Amino acid sequence: MMPIKKGPPLSDLVLLQQKAQEAGASPEDAFAMLRNPLKGLVRGQLVAEQGELCAYCMCRIPRHDVGSNIPPIVIEHFIARNPEDGQDVGQGLDYKNLLAVCHGNRGAHKTRTLLDLTCDAHRGNTNFRKINPVEPETLTSIFYHIDGRIDAGDSDVQYDLVEVLNLNCPTAPIISERKAALDALIQELEDVPEEDFSLYCQTVLNSFLAESDMKTPYVGILVWYLSDLSEKLTNT
Repeated sequence: MMPIKKGPPLSDLVLLQQKAQEAGASPEDAFAMLRNPLKGLVRGQLVAEQGELCAYCMCRIPRHDVGSNIPPIVIEHFIARNPEDGQDVGQGLDYKNLLAVCHGNRGAHKTRTLLDLTCDAHRGNTNFRKINPVEPETLTSIFYHIDGRIDAGDSDVQYDLVEVLNLNCPTAPIISERKAALDALIQELEDVPEEDFSLYCQTVLNSFLAESDMKTPYVGILVWYLSDLSEKLTNT
């Protein structure tokens, strides 16, 4: 998971949010007012500002490895539309509260259990303990394992990643895809001459951090690996 920098909302979305507020609509009912073509425009804006990556697992979105009956991109509410505590802060159409996520390993009707789901599909209406992808300081304790698993030094962040979002789901492809991305980077580094190695690592790290329009899938594990490697090289 990497920080997301939110842009300004579309003017038509702002007007729709005002209309919902004037009508006293609940977050759920307010979001139901968002229909195409505006809904498609909002979805496209979310995908673009996230570099075409899922806000949670960082796979490329849209994914096309499910049937046509499964949405390849889902508009996620960071504060749930129907939170367990009943909170209503106008989150249904608040652009700052909207994220784009993948299909969460959803399958055809009744073919997947909760244990098979990831991201918003697994989270449901559960509140996060700490993480927020638009607040970078909540993500600083995240690290990865060489086998592709995600982890965190902060127990609340770890709970959000593993228990709420199920980002180490053994039946989803995300662990193996993270590992494949990291393996490709390690293979690339093996061909770098020793005298150029430190500078090369820093250059590649900077290029990943500077990505915006179309980010590298699972770039989080690549940034972690290069950051950790660069720190070790500096201290030797």
